[in-house]
Amino acid sequence: MKPSISVIVPFFHAEEFFEDAYQSIKKQTLPVNEIIIVIDGCGVEAENFLSKYHDIKVINLIRNGGPAIARNIGASKASSDLIAFLDADDKWATNKLEKQVEFLALYPEFSSCHTGVRTFKKEIVISEFNSKPFNLKVEDLLSGSHVVPTSLLIKKSAFEAVNGFDTKIRCSEDHDFTIRLVQNNLQIGFLAEPLSYLRRENHGNISSNARKILIGHFQLMKKHSALYNKNKGSRPLFIYKTFISCATKSSGLEKRIYYFAGMLCKKLFNVKIKKV
Repeated sequence: MKPSISVIVPFFHAEEFFEDAYQSIKKQTLPVNEIIIVIDGCGVEAENFLSKYHDIKVINLIRNGGPAIARNIGASKASSDLIAFLDADDKWATNKLEKQVEFLALYPEFSSCHTGVRTFKKEIVISEFNSKPFNLKVEDLLSGSHVVPTSLLIKKSAFEAVNGFDTKIRCSEDHDFTIRLVQNNLQIGFLAEPLSYLRRENHGNISSNARKILIGHFQLMKKHSALYNKNKGSRPLFIYKTFISCATKSSGLEKRIYYFAGMLCKKLFNVKIKKV
């Protein structure tokens, strides 16, 4: 018997791209049991827009609280065995959920499964990320996030065991979430197929804001300082990657400052970059 699946979609002014996300859910080769859309403080306009979709459940939050709050509230209302997250501007390959359910059945030791990712703009693939550890360890997560919510399928019991996303962290709440899962022996497995598609069209998604990334990453390091202290070399590497990532998401003088800070960190702390 196949497990039941609830899909949680945070919605923040996503009218332009939501149809693509919705259709990618409806076209799954393994049908889902419910689609929960959490309107994140967008008001009546979003509610009116979503009213034409008759097979979704809508939760309308009065104030904008960010994706962590939206996902937590959506998950708390989910009635299924498994929870899948999908950002309202992203989409899935049609067999994503079926492949992930098969993976979890084959490897029951895992609490969750994430997939390879492709980024795209105007239907053109920009990049592909399909080389990640099969079984994530804390050491892997101290140098990079590896898991994006759009790629994750997780047992609801595992989500509840770590109390969901930390709403005090903005922009790195998904990274913190995976660290806490692994710390609690809730293993995360990797399905090496690019089944998740992340939109990159400079339309206001949090990950495109370099300053928010910088703040979120330093919040993460502060919260998990004991882990970084224990794993020597992990903090400089993560700081280096943070600055370089911020440089790729900015321009002009700000871009040059981030790049200079990253290269300075690399030189001062003799940061070693592993070749994949």
